[in-house]
Amino acid sequence: MEENEEKINTVLVIDDNEVIRRLAKTMLTKRNYVVETARSGPEGIETAQRIQPKVILLDVMMPDMDGYEVCKQLKQDPATADIPVIMVTSKTETLDKIKGLEIGAADYVIKPFDHGELLARIATQVKLKNLYDELQQKNKMLEELSKKDGLTDLYNRRYFQERIAEEFSRARRYDFPLSFIMLDVDHFKRINDTYGHQAGDTVLKTVGSMLAQSVRDVDIAARYGGEEFSLILPHTKLENAAIVAERLRTKVSEKPVRFQEQSISITISLGVAGIPDNKPASHSELIRFADEALYAAKQSGRNRTVICPEGCQI
Repeated sequence: MEENEEKINTVLVIDDNEVIRRLAKTMLTKRNYVVETARSGPEGIETAQRIQPKVILLDVMMPDMDGYEVCKQLKQDPATADIPVIMVTSKTETLDKIKGLEIGAADYVIKPFDHGELLARIATQVKLKNLYDELQQKNKMLEELSKKDGLTDLYNRRYFQERIAEEFSRARRYDFPLSFIMLDVDHFKRINDTYGHQAGDTVLKTVGSMLAQSVRDVDIAARYGGEEFSLILPHTKLENAAIVAERLRTKVSEKPVRFQEQSISITISLGVAGIPDNKPASHSELIRFADEALYAAKQSGRNRTVICPEGCQI
């Protein structure tokens, strides 16, 4: 908690005048702000990127790089663009204020400044930044939730469709291998009919968890629909994807699902296809090839992996 509070209260003072830096640090520290200082524009930009302060107090008149240029560069950098900048200057011309505001400054304070006024302006910007950060965090959480399947916590089909189109395009553009696995829980209807739908949900959650634990960070595991799951494997050759599929099949078959007082044995069937081996013309065709291989696995007895042959004529 203390670390979060420190981050919330951090103010960066950028000023070439040591007296002003000390004065600002003393004044702000008394109000429980954590204060970092920089003596030049380039140092201030580097410090802002590194510590991500809640507010920047920026002097306009500095040698080499003035405050306008510093503010401009801060606003052009996505890492610092959202940090409020309060410009401090002895210039009283309206055009100077307009210039600062036009390049992205949140506020403008004239020297010599009233301590109470400056503290109030800083407090306002800190509050606004905290509200903005909170909103961004909530939006990020909502965006992430919109990508997830509510039952298994894997990615959902909508997000899967977006990603496989992206990965297919990237693989074709840069001549990278790309593999795709479709898998299905065998006899899932029988599980639902025998043990009930809650047991079926537990089976799906368990398979989803095993799938999530079996992939790399760059892989995309998704619930395709019903009892079907999918796995996108960027930079993975077809033969290596087949190894991944077999490991997953073995893992699932060797671990019965516990539901209440019952032990439910489950198996999965998998179909594997990829670029460049199967020469799909589109990501939709890659999905179809893997689906055909999955169908062949089902037809030939289930609990097995079928690799789509060249041309995928199964």
